[in-house]
Amino acid sequence: MYLKKQLLFFLFCTLISCKNQEENPPLDSSLEKAEQLYSNKEFRKAYYHYNQSFLYNQNENNTKRAVYNLLRMAHIESIECDYIGSEATTTQAIQLFNKSIPVAYQTNAYTSLGLNYLHLANYEEAHKMFKKSMQITDDSLTVYIAKNNIAYSYIKQKEYKKAIYLLSEVENEKVLQDSPLDFARVLDNKGIALFHLNDLSALSYLQKAKAIREANNDNSQIVSSYVHLAEYHQNKDVKTAKLWAEKAYHAATKAFIPDDRLEALNLLFTTTTNNNLKNEYHHTYIHINDSLQKARQQAKNQFAKIKYDSEKAENEKTAYQYKMYAFIALLILSIAIFILLYRLTIQKNKRKILETQYATETKIAKRLHDELANDVHNTIAFAETQNLENEQNKETLLENLDTIYQRARNISNENKQINTGEAYVEQLKHMIHSYSSEKINVILNTAALHDIQLKEEVKIALYRVLQELMVNMKKHSESTLVAIAFKNLPTTIEITYSDNGKGVENQLQVKNGLQNVENRIFSINGNLTFETEPNKGFKVKFSIPK
Repeated sequence: MYLKKQLLFFLFCTLISCKNQEENPPLDSSLEKAEQLYSNKEFRKAYYHYNQSFLYNQNENNTKRAVYNLLRMAHIESIECDYIGSEATTTQAIQLFNKSIPVAYQTNAYTSLGLNYLHLANYEEAHKMFKKSMQITDDSLTVYIAKNNIAYSYIKQKEYKKAIYLLSEVENEKVLQDSPLDFARVLDNKGIALFHLNDLSALSYLQKAKAIREANNDNSQIVSSYVHLAEYHQNKDVKTAKLWAEKAYHAATKAFIPDDRLEALNLLFTTTTNNNLKNEYHHTYIHINDSLQKARQQAKNQFAKIKYDSEKAENEKTAYQYKMYAFIALLILSIAIFILLYRLTIQKNKRKILETQYATETKIAKRLHDELANDVHNTIAFAETQNLENEQNKETLLENLDTIYQRARNISNENKQINTGEAYVEQLKHMIHSYSSEKINVILNTAALHDIQLKEEVKIALYRVLQELMVNMKKHSESTLVAIAFKNLPTTIEITYSDNGKGVENQLQVKNGLQNVENRIFSINGNLTFETEPNKGFKVKFSIPK
């Protein structure tokens, strides 16, 4: 029971020190909520939000704030008697220590470990941690408190003379005396050690500690003094011991300290001779102890589940991001391969075709940069900054990836290799009809193309010219009707394209917008004419050699 009263106050104070150092930077929403719950002593609820804040700050590489959250979590675990969990959490915080971590955080961590080892009866490791906290600080009060902690561990090991020697070293230090409650702990611990050695001065130390605590209205520490006085009188004056035990029980009940209530009940049980009262004390003890153990076990399970769920969510998020990055990388690689193959292909063509295809490549690159690359960048940024556990965010991410896929597919279809064999006419028809929609009606007559033998470069040029016209129509003309007709002449094939769109202002605008069309026709020794007026549609007629 006494361990928390004697030692945890220092841990609490260093945590407050940590908090004060955290006040200048703005708190993230999780930490702000956690601090509110902690101040209201809703520790289990606070634990969840501290963990959320830890994960957030860890991802943001804010190590100082991440360590702060871990120390808070370890403190809550210790309050709930989950000492093994607290040890693990504190060790995790220590592993993150770097030059940015304040000494107050570090002394807090090593003191926390020392307390956990004391609870687990690992006194050797507890001594190491308390000494470590003394080595890294130049604050004399912190050093004296650490020595008090070590002295208390000697008391737990029944090495009372060692405890008295160490406490005698610090009890007259002015810095300690100027901190009344810390001074009271030293006096109380020395009184306990002297009591176990049957030293008559023990009562004086215990009474001095009690007086200081009562003067400072420290309810939790007052309970400890009452219990110690009851123990002191237990074998000397049973009635006096029972009075102190009753005071301890009422004070612990008022302060909502179940451990102290149990200790006081145990003393009441041993100091009373009334069997009815003994039964009542025993029943109450069993009831409180069972409830307390059940609550603490629930807390341990809750803390473990919070950590497990968080770790699982982080792993799933990481795996999901890896898959997404792999998908995007594969997509980009496919586009890069496509561009490379495209470059190799255009090197085999004529100079005029090279100029035309260079312009096409520039256009593709611009689309990749302005459309696809921006979409990829925005999708990556969304995945890195949003909570992918949220179903709506997952859905948004999948929609973004589908948009990227469709854009890449459209670019690929517009520039894929053309089959110039027997399936050429069907492929050409399929390409043209792919621009049909509920708003756009395409009328196509390809009868003249059947049974005509065209050179491969002529087929490619014809396909790309019509594709360019259809793309231009869909993007700019606002047409609802498109007609394309082929006419078989003795030495040429004549193609007429027309739509009912908004047309263009002048011939210069036509040439600038459809330069690739003109270049391709001229590259195969063809000719073309444009017929257009504003708001009267667009028409182009061109002929190509057989």
